[in-house]
Amino acid sequence: MTLTHISKTFFPNSPKEVKALKDINITIKKGEFATLSGESGSGKTTLLNIIGGLERPSSGKIILDGLDLTTLSDEAMSDFRLRHIGFVFQAYNLISVLNVRENIGFIMRLLHYRDKEIDARIKELAQMLQIENILDKFPNQLSGGQQQRVAAARAVASRPKLILADEPTANLDSKNAQRLMEMLRTLNEKEHITVLFASHDKYVLEQSKRIIVLSDGAVIEDR
Repeated sequence: MTLTHISKTFFPNSPKEVKALKDINITIKKGEFATLSGESGSGKTTLLNIIGGLERPSSGKIILDGLDLTTLSDEAMSDFRLRHIGFVFQAYNLISVLNVRENIGFIMRLLHYRDKEIDARIKELAQMLQIENILDKFPNQLSGGQQQRVAAARAVASRPKLILADEPTANLDSKNAQRLMEMLRTLNEKEHITVLFASHDKYVLEQSKRIIVLSDGAVIEDR
């Protein structure tokens, strides 16, 4: 994935104008395990959202698998996201009327996986994250940490090419943060899924193979 001259301005040509991203140029190779880091307001979440097609850049291109994502219609981008990108949000975004098992398998069902494949994948991920005992519970019956692990399992269930994780450990204790990172690392290494975090969590940074530091909307370090 290649980002070329990505900029984002909110409220352009107005007194409230904010230049959130300024001429970002980054290449993320397939199978990377990388983190966008920086203080609050540095632009890392905005950049993550643009990569995932949740926001449009003001200028620039994002090339993934030969496609310029910035030229896709909203409908085409939504379909691309469903098939190729998994999201782990701070807000969980679990579906309240579905139990844990159904939440994890939700995207796989949208993509018409067979029941046998869905059940096997749910079992595999539940074991990795030690949530086998809550599969029949609903989101409102779970702690924040449990909801985050379920959200992570749902994000990776359909084996997307790219996982985007915004502060995924923010609501987890150290033990569950370790479980989550181990699962993502395992999937990264065994299934060659590219994982990109937005985080300033020291533990996430320690586990990352590459750290891209943003400040005031610009890349100031890439190591």
